[in-house]
Amino acid sequence: MAGHLEVFDATFGTLEQAMRVATMQQQVIAHNIANAKTPGYEALTFDEELNKAVKRQDKKNVTLEEEMAALAENSGKYSAYVKLMTSKINVLRTVATQGRR
Repeated sequence: MAGHLEVFDATFGTLEQAMRVATMQQQVIAHNIANAKTPGYEALTFDEELNKAVKRQDKKNVTLEEEMAALAENSGKYSAYVKLMTSKINVLRTVATQGRR
């Protein structure tokens, strides 16, 4: 159909996946922070390409400052994804509302 508006375009799927990845990253970072003082604990990092947590090769100790910086960075990304998703939903709401007039 010519001029057909795709209500849920590919952006929604991409944003949903990005939010899912950011959530998994947050879990790994929180796990590191929670175990920072645990004797023998080896820090984990999140591998976005494989979508899994893996042990760090370069260092094994948790550096709380690095984890807190990673937490702040990841939180910022997630917030941006939520804002983009909200914006897309607001556009759809406007289109739906204007269509009823």
